[in-house]
Amino acid sequence: MAQQDTGAESVTLTEQAVQRLHHDILSGKLSPGVKLGISNLVATYEIGATPIREALSRLVSQNLIVASGRRGFFVRELSEADLRDITNTRLLIECEGIRLSMERGGDEWEAEVLAQMHRLRLFVERHGSNFGEQHHELDRLHRQFHASLLAGCGSPRLIQLADNLYSQAFRYRRILMTTWSDPDHYIANHKELADAVLARDLNHATNLNRTHLFSTLRRIYQTDPQPTLYAEEPKEPR
Repeated sequence: MAQQDTGAESVTLTEQAVQRLHHDILSGKLSPGVKLGISNLVATYEIGATPIREALSRLVSQNLIVASGRRGFFVRELSEADLRDITNTRLLIECEGIRLSMERGGDEWEAEVLAQMHRLRLFVERHGSNFGEQHHELDRLHRQFHASLLAGCGSPRLIQLADNLYSQAFRYRRILMTTWSDPDHYIANHKELADAVLARDLNHATNLNRTHLFSTLRRIYQTDPQPTLYAEEPKEPR
């Protein structure tokens, strides 16, 4: 039976609905393009219709769900054009966040970057060539690592926007994660990025981040993205 929703309780139920829908979309339990009927979601999550509608609207603003007039709500489809747009926007936001963190970040920021890199490295080393199969935990640590690079920027809105874009990109990256089998290469790439950021080497860090972000687009769609209006993209090292 769906829970009743009134007042402050409705806010809590809305947050629960957002979290559960967010998880099920990113995990693939709710497939791209599937229709999200209110009555079905009420029955599945045992949460009232009002918080479900509010949660759907929030996830529309995060570009994980599409509202299509009278047809209702749908999980956003996957496409090369969508991933390219996500990646171009991430490039703008993350590179600016890294630049600001280099300018403003202090000892605590540097320590957090090192700590997150350490946690990611330990996890990958413990799982060896099977590290990509543990995609939920790997994604949590990977997300925290990239968030730490921006954490010194001093802009909560920039950090939130970067996190939203990360979630949108994860639906694509999840396709690749179980195929990753080279832990040394994975860790070396992330360590090089962390080292460049902590050395305040903006050009090197920016180039590394560009290559890192565009790697998902290259591997899924087998294309070499051309430079865009947003930023010039370097070629991947040979």
